[in-house]
Amino acid sequence: MAAILDGFGPVRPAGPPPPAAGQRPRGRFWCRIDEGKWFGGVCLGIAAYGDFRVDWVRTVVLLLTLVTGGLLGIPYLVLLLVLPTVPTVADYRRRRDAPRPA
Repeated sequence: MAAILDGFGPVRPAGPPPPAAGQRPRGRFWCRIDEGKWFGGVCLGIAAYGDFRVDWVRTVVLLLTLVTGGLLGIPYLVLLLVLPTVPTVADYRRRRDAPRPA
């Protein structure tokens, strides 16, 4: 049994390593997320930023677009062009919790 455990090595936590002394995590940031996107991934990025359910964010954006007569479409298109892209929600969380680059 000891030989098998030695072959596997030490157990490490599954999450990102804790930040070293004096380093803070990057924190939340605005982005677009490609995984599961409908129209550009902006709503999915907003949902990941605020830890909301994406279907609620999409519903609110649709209702506000209808109420404003389509004017919300202009800021949405600007965000679509300006925000950086992240492949998945898991990758967003990994980058959010990673230490800030020096």
